[in-house]
Amino acid sequence: MDDSNIRLDKWLQEKMPDFSRNQIANLIKAKKIIYDENQFPKSKDILPENTKIIVQYEEIEALPSPEDIPLNIIYEDQDFIVLNKPIHLAVHPGAGNPNHTLVNALLYYTDELSTINDINRPGIVHRLDKDTSGILLVCKNNKIHQAMADLFKKHQVKRVYRALVWGQPDEDQGIINAPIGRDPVNKTRMAVQPDGKKAITKFQVMQRFTNQQNQPIASELKLNLYTGRTHQIRVHLSYLNLPIIGDPLYHKGRKNLGIPAQALFSLELAFSHPFNGKEMQFQIEPPDFYQKLREKLLQHII
Repeated sequence: MDDSNIRLDKWLQEKMPDFSRNQIANLIKAKKIIYDENQFPKSKDILPENTKIIVQYEEIEALPSPEDIPLNIIYEDQDFIVLNKPIHLAVHPGAGNPNHTLVNALLYYTDELSTINDINRPGIVHRLDKDTSGILLVCKNNKIHQAMADLFKKHQVKRVYRALVWGQPDEDQGIINAPIGRDPVNKTRMAVQPDGKKAITKFQVMQRFTNQQNQPIASELKLNLYTGRTHQIRVHLSYLNLPIIGDPLYHKGRKNLGIPAQALFSLELAFSHPFNGKEMQFQIEPPDFYQKLREKLLQHII
């Protein structure tokens, strides 16, 4: 190190211009920056001049790269980015999605993202499935990320979804309390399992649809998540024999009517700001394909 009057993270940024500030922060957090042979510094550390620093970035998983992917941002301040995620966009890199994700888009848009998660998930405090669109909250710093993670854990964040499903429930509203785990037969799916993790979903019927012979065929449901398990809504509704229209994993062979993704979206997100108590509420309109499908169901075209 050739300057003893600058923070380590800022010095590394100057020496490693191909890495974003967020990527450097993640390298430090992952203990891939080493000095004095076995010491791991913090971002804010100011090390003595001539300190030998080793960067082990070639030994870790490739860092996400910024990509110029349009973002539909509906709100932003010093703590949050709230956006409307489109279908066909994975939230973060992973198996089968090494790039072209929301994280890649966020890294292009800003260097202000929390670094609490692993290097593939800067700013991500909760997720939506790749083909589920709607409201998603991103955290811009670690302080707000930790506070929001606590709110999610305590079930103090209101998450409301809408779905068009095949079939109609017997009751106009109800609570699905069924544990979810990995499907033992198909590892790409989740399933209701006795030894799975606790999962609770509340549903309310918003509309019942019939065919031209006045036979019940489908419903529109409003869904509130009390927990956030992988594929939770899709698994719970399939478990009730109410599969989401167009769901490629859980629709049990029903026709998908040519729509580009499952007819499910995140409608609303609401919570009290963890620091100032301000009520934060965000809501969006349904995606176009969802609206058109709903109109067809109302007109008995299906």
